[in-house]
Formats: sequence, structure tokens, C-alpha cells
Amino acid sequence: MIPERVRIPVLGGLWYKFLCYRKRKRISRMDIEKLSLNKEDRNEKLIFTLTTFPDRIDSVQYTLKTLFSQSLKPDRVILWLAAEEFENFEFPESIKKFIDIGLEIRYCDNLYGHKRYYKLYESLKENELMVMFDDDILFPKYLVERLYDKWQTNKKCIVCDRGQVLSFDGDKVLNPGRWSSISNVGLKQPSFRILASPGGGCLIPPNSLYKDACDSEIIKKYALKTGDIWLMFMAVQNNTKIMRTYKYHRTFILSERQQTVQLGKEAIYQGRYIKTFNDLAEAYPHAYSNMLSETDQGKAINGK
Repeated sequence: MIPERVRIPVLGGLWYKFLCYRKRKRISRMDIEKLSLNKEDRNEKLIFTLTTFPDRIDSVQYTLKTLFSQSLKPDRVILWLAAEEFENFEFPESIKKFIDIGLEIRYCDNLYGHKRYYKLYESLKENELMVMFDDDILFPKYLVERLYDKWQTNKKCIVCDRGQVLSFDGDKVLNPGRWSSISNVGLKQPSFRILASPGGGCLIPPNSLYKDACDSEIIKKYALKTGDIWLMFMAVQNNTKIMRTYKYHRTFILSERQQTVQLGKEAIYQGRYIKTFNDLAEAYPHAYSNMLSETDQGKAINGK
């Protein structure tokens, strides 16, 4: 199964499978005990954050290996777990080894992908950057360095490695299936129209999200299983723009042969994305106005 509905031609698909196999084998041979957190002094601290669930608690080691071996090493790595799912749980040896080299295990309520940030974000210090990841991807070695370098060009922005550009028909947003995944929008200039893929590597600085971002009750009301839409609105409502590092929608290599849980795909098929978007547009009209301001319709309304 190709991740996130990306279609690859037959020959490209065979090449992709070979690359996946080769990288999985290389990552599997890495010695956890030889990995480490950052040991150098630097101005900003990088906090890597991700979440997982019991069925994937052992295979998450492969994702963790790629995070601990980034060219720009993390100062902290936090794995968030739903307390209800891990009560009296015996961790596999792989996780115990990561704990020995600095992995932090934290527990919280089960808010799906929101677990990665909703307890962490509000505690960020001015010199701390939060970087979010999915638990089933083998990340490229220079991904975080790429995010960090892009953030250096505009420190008021959120930066993602992958993202889609919202498409509008007049003042109405089109269905998510018609949002562009190949675009120059957000590459050189930040934009209000970027839907970041949080799990693909997303750098979020402190003070970049709206005050409601970590309110669990509001999250449950509007976007429990559509965290990327939620984070977009929380950024744009706060007048924070988003940048992308790459023009195309990157195809990552998965740590497993197939994705057992695909909330994004499920949300699109069930129409949950567009419903969530419309509900949030009504609840946070300032955010929607910011998104619309970059379209021809929005410019006409504003007299530009």
C-alpha cells in the first residue's frame, strides 16, 4: 500500500518497494545503544514529539532510530501514550533501550494525533521548537535540518515538509480531494493557505498557535480525528503563516509494509475533512478570512 493515496507508476512502484526494503533492512541493523540526544550547545532546543498505540509499540523503534540519527539531533524526544491503552503494559526491549538513551515516555488522554502536542505546546519555552512526527515513517536524515533552515528565514512561521494548498471557488473552499499537493505556494513566501501534514515532520515554534489549540474539550467538539485541519485553523486564527520545504508531496518510506490505521484517508472518504473545515470556518471566521485573503475573491473583497 502506497502511503496517503499517492499513486506511483508500475516501474516507479517497483523502485519504491526496493528502496523501502533496503532502508528497512539498514534501519533494522542500527544499534540503539550507539544513538544519542544532542550534546552540543545551541540557541534553540529541538523537542521531537510523536505518539503511538499498543499494536505499533515495537515497530515504532524504527521511526525512533531515524529521529535519533537526524543530522540535526534532538534535545528531547517524547513518546506520548494514551494512559487507558497502556495500563499495566510491559514495554518491549526496544523501547527500554531507547529510554536508556533519553527517550521520554509521557501519558495523557487519548486524543489521537493531538496527543503529540496538546500537553507539550503550552509548556514550550521561548527557545524551544516542537517538531511533530508520525510513528510509522522512516524519516530522511536531513529532514529536521531542512525544516530548521527554512524556519530561520521566517521565525514567525510554522514549517512543514509536506503540505497541501487550499483551493477555492470564489469564497468557497473546494473539497479536500481538490487541494493541490504540487505547488510553489508557501515555498518562498509564507501562506495562510497551507494545510501542513503534521506527521510528516512539522516544526512549530512557541506562541504560533491560537489560545484554543490545546483545549481538549474544543478539540473533541470540532476535530478529534482531523488534527491537521485543527492545527491549520489554530495557526491562521493566530495570524501565523505556514511554509513548505518542498514543492511536491513527498512519498515517505513506511516502517511497516502497510499502514494499519489511516485517519486521514478515512476522514476524506467519510467527508469528515470538509465538514470539519466548514465547522471551523464558522467557529473561527478570522482564520477563514485570512485564508480567503490570498485568493482573487479575497483580494477583491479587500479592495486590493
